[in-house]
Amino acid sequence: MNEYRIALLGVNHRSSPLALRERLALTDERVPEALHTLAEQADEAYVLSTCNRTELVVVARDADPGEILFAALADRRDVPRDALAGHTYLFFDDAAVRHLFRVACGLDSMVLGESQILGQVRDADNLALAEENSGRTLGRILPLALEVGKRARAETAIGLGAISPSSVAVQLARRALSDLEQRSVLVIGAGDAAQATVRSLVDAGVGDILVANRSLARAEAVASDVGGTAVPYDGLNEALTRADIVISSTGAPDHIVTADDLRALSHERGGRPLLCIDIAVPRDIDPEAGNVPGVVLYNVDDLDALSEANLQDRGREVAGVEEIVEEGVLEYRTWSIAQRVLPTIGALYQKAEAIRQTELERTVRRLPGLSAEERDLLDVMTASIVRRILHGPVAALKARTGDPDAQDLALFVQELFALPPEEFEAAGSAR
Repeated sequence: MNEYRIALLGVNHRSSPLALRERLALTDERVPEALHTLAEQADEAYVLSTCNRTELVVVARDADPGEILFAALADRRDVPRDALAGHTYLFFDDAAVRHLFRVACGLDSMVLGESQILGQVRDADNLALAEENSGRTLGRILPLALEVGKRARAETAIGLGAISPSSVAVQLARRALSDLEQRSVLVIGAGDAAQATVRSLVDAGVGDILVANRSLARAEAVASDVGGTAVPYDGLNEALTRADIVISSTGAPDHIVTADDLRALSHERGGRPLLCIDIAVPRDIDPEAGNVPGVVLYNVDDLDALSEANLQDRGREVAGVEEIVEEGVLEYRTWSIAQRVLPTIGALYQKAEAIRQTELERTVRRLPGLSAEERDLLDVMTASIVRRILHGPVAALKARTGDPDAQDLALFVQELFALPPEEFEAAGSAR
């Protein structure tokens, strides 16, 4: 019987042009569909789709994982496979795990160490679990990726300042227009990126912030936190007339603002210039809008130049983060080898992790004043405690994997740690 293989296929801001990433991007509504497509041929599946990357991961035993991934990425998106030549990356096994960990740490981001990616990885992990596509292998890799990402931010300065594509977009606006305090800014979207944009605008001193979203309730929730104004979609033209700057970051599959829209508003704007920054993929603003007189349009790839300064500031932290990544890969590799003989270890880790999560959440609820950073520090600390406590029994199990009585030892450990038979059996298929 073939061994399970892990495979990762992706495109990002370094490997492919925006036009191709746009065709391959998966909106929030389409990610579950992609997961189900992968799960039809693979044992486990995971999808991460952000403004800068689309990555598909499978764990498969009785199929070619590379073929599964190319079929899902290209064929299902009606993109000829030859169009992907030279624009994708394909990793297997430890290399795939290493890439996932580097992504979670922000090492593979356009903005080195950016703050949003860890939350996006967490959301993708939760979705794979909710859709029942995350089994024993991904059930170990993905939480470990989150732990590695948190360690990188807690133990190094890679995330100093919590820079994100949204904050870089605001930097770009400041560079283009200097003083933002007297400007009116329209933010289109109400997701994490839009919320981060609004916070960055407030920090930049912007007083007139408009928030537009398909759901007016969500726009109101984001705007109310900063004294801004919520805008319904049917009032978007009025908001575009009023704004000096537009920053858009929705998950819409089609353009929200077209070149024709902006041409029609030129007279009402009285010739005032309009700066548009589109950090969505697929793009929210028609690329042709940049040809409308008075409109200056930037897209997500235009943020790269500003990101270079960030790279210089944080570059010294990369070596330390890479060490954390390699420690994570070694921990996964050690776990993986042990799983071939003693799945008991998986059930043991899962029970310990469940207890840790329960106690952590119980403690956090009793400490409402904790910051996100302090909560992450608690998370890392408790994970470290669990790892150290389990080190002895796990090392003993691994040392006996070749012994004739290894299975008897595994049964003893199940009894010693009160692992219910159903939980132990479940360790082979789900977490």
